Amino acid sequence: MNREERRDHIVDCAKRLFVEKGFHHTTVSDVIEEARIARSTFYAHFTSKVDIFRILVDRYAVIMHQAILGINLSQARREAPLTVQIRDMTDRLVTAIEQNRDLTLLLITAPLGQDDDFDKSVLDLFTQVLNAIRIQLDDGIAGGTIRPLSPRIVSYVIMGSIKEILLQWLSYGEIEDLRAALDDIIAFILLGIATRDQSPSNSQSAKIG
Repeated sequence: MNREERRDHIVDCAKRLFVEKGFHHTTVSDVIEEARIARSTFYAHFTSKVDIFRILVDRYAVIMHQAILGINLSQARREAPLTVQIRDMTDRLVTAIEQNRDLTLLLITAPLGQDDDFDKSVLDLFTQVLNAIRIQLDDGIAGGTIRPLSPRIVSYVIMGSIKEILLQWLSYGEIEDLRAALDDIIAFILLGIATRDQSPSNSQSAKIG
């Protein structure tokens, strides 16, 4: 094994332990034993288990960015309708999440408040995802394909909805079809839950009339 392969091997072993035991209950000694390496080998690559966790978070952030930012909502016209682009993004998100199921579960169930460095890594990831969502919302608003709502507030709604769906899917088994669940979220976000005749604008018109 060369240096890079050894490093990746340690990361893979640590990831497996983080998922099985939880980050806070996994020690450097556990990683060393799982990877079957000397302690000196571990510290030749990393200063702590947090270093490994940051690598995992960075990898996940790249995957999420590619999925979210791979569409152009400002150009959602006949050539690329908004619903088609959103569905394309959903497909990429589902693929990315399914390919990183264990890491997704670790990140959305990670208990905060026990380690400052760990907390910062998790919160930084969610901040990056929120920013990617806001970029898309800003572009859509600028292009006239999305209503001029607060990108900050809407991004929280989207993020919170997706996290809860993932939790129900990964932890509780309440959701069998992740793709269908995300489709429902997208439909809800794009159209709301009121029928057209119950929309605020129509209700206001009725009052005026």
